[in-house]
Amino acid sequence: MGYDKFKKEVEQILEEKARPLTWKEIKENSTQLKQKAPYHVYVQKLQGDIGLVRFRSGRDKKTVWALRKWFEKGKFRDLLPDKVRFTILNSKKDHAIAANVYWELKRIYPVPHQLNRWDVIEAEVDDFFPEEDKRPDSIRLKSDGIEHLRTIEDEEERITIAEKISESGEFMHTDAWKGKTLGMTKPRFRCFYFYDSKCQFFCDQNVCVGHDMEVDEEGEAIEIKGDRVYFVLEAVESARCEFIWEKTRVEWYIKSVISLTDPRQRRLHF
Repeated sequence: MGYDKFKKEVEQILEEKARPLTWKEIKENSTQLKQKAPYHVYVQKLQGDIGLVRFRSGRDKKTVWALRKWFEKGKFRDLLPDKVRFTILNSKKDHAIAANVYWELKRIYPVPHQLNRWDVIEAEVDDFFPEEDKRPDSIRLKSDGIEHLRTIEDEEERITIAEKISESGEFMHTDAWKGKTLGMTKPRFRCFYFYDSKCQFFCDQNVCVGHDMEVDEEGEAIEIKGDRVYFVLEAVESARCEFIWEKTRVEWYIKSVISLTDPRQRRLHF
């Protein structure tokens, strides 16, 4: 099934039932959805296109699908979890970019101190849909409710996680992912070049003729140590403090560069 039909079917079922549903329940109410699990890239797109929200609910912690607009109207907020686990990918003094258990990128704030990349934390959520930050991937935490669980040291595990989060570069070429302000993708192998405060690179799309993006802080000082390179991207804020997802064309900048060495990669020794 193509993405457009998939989107229409899922949205229609959620609208008709008007309550959070598990994937099993969505399939039971559809004559078209047959796959055991939905395509990850389709689910990523639904976050922006229809405002899809997924979370674990109830005693059995089953994953349910819901629409963001329900929560913004005050419905079903009691179903949202009190705590969420995150893997940190980039951290500043006042906020961090992290992946949740569904490998979705989230902007979390405030953080009491700067966290380190690959820290795994469990955090108490103050508000999943904060009024002061309308960006759809922003979550406000309770500053005194963050627990450090571990730091991921194993390179293979880091690569596995990065591959789960990484996505097609389609979102840089189309407005298909409306509402998206964070992304992570891989440049084509070694098809990138850092200069001054910018980076030129090609993404995985056949139509790509190259991107020329600002790089947060480091620019050409970035050191590429491994053969697996990932760019964490954020939508550029406009001068009037209106975020770019409200526009017809999204402008991105590179928030962080992740470089990993795959220990499984065979190398020739001379």
